[in-house]
Amino acid sequence: MPKNIPALKLKELIQILESGGCKYLREGKEYHTLYYRYHEGKKRVVPIDMGAGELSPPYVLRIFRQFGFSDEEINALLK
Repeated sequence: MPKNIPALKLKELIQILESGGCKYLREGKEYHTLYYRYHEGKKRVVPIDMGAGELSPPYVLRIFRQFGFSDEEINALLK
């Protein structure tokens, strides 16, 4: 499990995800936006809460896991 995952602002998380290969898909319901990433030949679609001011470390880790990032990839993206 990656250590020292920081709380991130929404714009910071989006920049990190886009640098890791995630792309905008469309607006979701209410305050959510859908992003996707191809991982191991499968398209993974993840909703991200756009209404939150700062995202907690467990929420950030859960988003990375839903996209299929490994511990090494997460550590590299957060540096």
